[in-house]
Amino acid sequence: MAALVAYYLSEIAPAADRKETINASDIERYFKSANFALPGHARFTLSNAKNAGYLDSAGTGQYKLNPVGYNLVVHRMGVGEGAKAKRKPRQSRGKRSKKAVAEAGSVREKK
Repeated sequence: MAALVAYYLSEIAPAADRKETINASDIERYFKSANFALPGHARFTLSNAKNAGYLDSAGTGQYKLNPVGYNLVVHRMGVGEGAKAKRKPRQSRGKRSKKAVAEAGSVREKK
């Protein structure tokens, strides 16, 4: 969620509100605006997001969205189960179909 706030403020917010760095007061303000549960300590939320690799430190109490956080927001967030591309389940390399096992057995018997 901290990465989302940083993305919003750097990319989407109206020009007057746009900024490159966020701080604890931004977390509190935008969490409330989104009706998202407030963290116990907003500064720890930012620190945890930095430690997770989504934000970079940009001075005392300031954090900036990095490429990993940007990609998280743009390419991964909001992709629900219904929006995901339907993929065929992969068959593990160790398992073979019953037909393949039967064919392999008949080949061995012929040898």
